[in-house]
Amino acid sequence: MQSENEQLYYDALKRIAKGFQTSDQLRKHAGQYGCDHLDELEMSYENIQQVAKAAIKGKRRPKDSS
Repeated sequence: MQSENEQLYYDALKRIAKGFQTSDQLRKHAGQYGCDHLDELEMSYENIQQVAKAAIKGKRRPKDSS
């Protein structure tokens, strides 16, 4: 179970780290999606939050091992 959770968390963090454009990339390609840079940045931020929420949905906070 823990190994399964760890894999899920790893996949979510990897997707966040590699799967989204940086703010500089969004600025450089502003208008690519029919929005200005700030709208694209806001949507990207919301997408990152959704990835994180999906990774922890239904999971309990681990107990402190110390």
